[in-house]
Amino acid sequence: MELTAEQQKAKNLIISGINVFLTGGAGTGKSYVLKQVIKTLLANTTVVCAPTGIAAINIHGITIHRLLELSPEKDIINSHPDHVSNKFEKIRTVIIDEISMCRSDLFIWLSRTLKMAERKYKHPIQLVVVGDFYQLPPVLATPAEKEYFANGKAYAFNTSEWESWNFRPVILHQVIRQNDNEFSSVLNSIREGYTTSIQYLNSRSAKNPLKNTITIVSRNREANAINLQKVRSLTGDWKLYNSQVSGQINDQDKPVPDKLKLKEGALVVFTANSADNTYFNGTSAIVTHLDHDHIKVRIANFSEEITVYPFTWTIYDYRLVKEDNHRKLEKVQIGEYQQLPIKLGYAITIHKSQGQTYNAANIVPAGWAPGLLYVALSRVRNINQLHLLSKIEPQMVNADPNVIDFYKHLQQYKDSHRLSNQNFKTTAIQIPIVLKSDIQEIGHFNNEQIKQLRNFIHTFVQKQYEA
Repeated sequence: MELTAEQQKAKNLIISGINVFLTGGAGTGKSYVLKQVIKTLLANTTVVCAPTGIAAINIHGITIHRLLELSPEKDIINSHPDHVSNKFEKIRTVIIDEISMCRSDLFIWLSRTLKMAERKYKHPIQLVVVGDFYQLPPVLATPAEKEYFANGKAYAFNTSEWESWNFRPVILHQVIRQNDNEFSSVLNSIREGYTTSIQYLNSRSAKNPLKNTITIVSRNREANAINLQKVRSLTGDWKLYNSQVSGQINDQDKPVPDKLKLKEGALVVFTANSADNTYFNGTSAIVTHLDHDHIKVRIANFSEEITVYPFTWTIYDYRLVKEDNHRKLEKVQIGEYQQLPIKLGYAITIHKSQGQTYNAANIVPAGWAPGLLYVALSRVRNINQLHLLSKIEPQMVNADPNVIDFYKHLQQYKDSHRLSNQNFKTTAIQIPIVLKSDIQEIGHFNNEQIKQLRNFIHTFVQKQYEA
């Protein structure tokens, strides 16, 4: 798949070294752009991470906690980073995916650590953040957290650290996942908190529950209850499949359960992409045979059975290693997790569905948290591929006012910069003193000169693309 014009612009800006905030609605190809960027950037100077283990695995990266060497129990609200790991010596670019789920205290810790690293190792670090704040917000688990982070304080963009990075915003508008323009427009209105499309969704979605497809619910207990009840109703014996773990694996690194109990006839959903393209992450299938080391399944619209063997997920970390008397950053394998690449596919939570695409879905609408309804509805490509198990009510359309204001200012920023740079190509460029002829080689620049040159290049590239 080729990059669209706006996706290519995003890629070009990122690889130019500018601090970028890449955003856009569900299905606009943010993750695809990110994968193309990662392929282009130098692997031994680039770190890719995400707030959750599942999101990190999807981009073959690591969690932010692992990058910062933070234990889950660490109090990052009241404490401050006081040291920098030596791995940051060679890091030049840090990329964060699913930034909407990165809580503000974790982002502050990350930002301050990067700045400490810049001072200690005397080189700049590029920060690229990717995600959609209209989707699921950071998790606030306790009443105390909900009170402390009230009024939008949980969002990374509501911190002074966010402002300090002076991100160049790139908003993707062209939806790739949905090929129905009317459905895409409706989803975007739900994303932004408008209730005018509720009647369209209630009347145009599939009238009857869709067979052999996943149900998307808002609570873990609902998903677990549906999965257990459905499998129990099947005849035949249970078969247990245990995972195999090696190395340093945390629970959040595990994309599927350690113990997977199946019966023939069970509906499952894949959690990985096969090397031969026989199945993809999010594909549903029916189990037709259980063996001791593999299963067979049948995917809808395919007549042949597919044999599914355990899949191996590689867990990574970044370390500073010595090679030929030089120190370099290296992405190293720290463990492996092996299990059948499936979960019971009768039900999944909205939170776990973010980033997934399903052929079809039955949805229990909910809106007790911002973005819930939008994320659930946007998992499918067409409106006839979803069935609503209850009607959507106006109060379910829940967009956080803080997010709405943030994106309004983001668009105003883009509009003002576009206007101010319309005549850029005819404007004289003032070359800073560090580029005068008396300096012959960049290799002789001191730290201040390097900083000036980098800032000049960033400004030049930014104006070039805005023009």
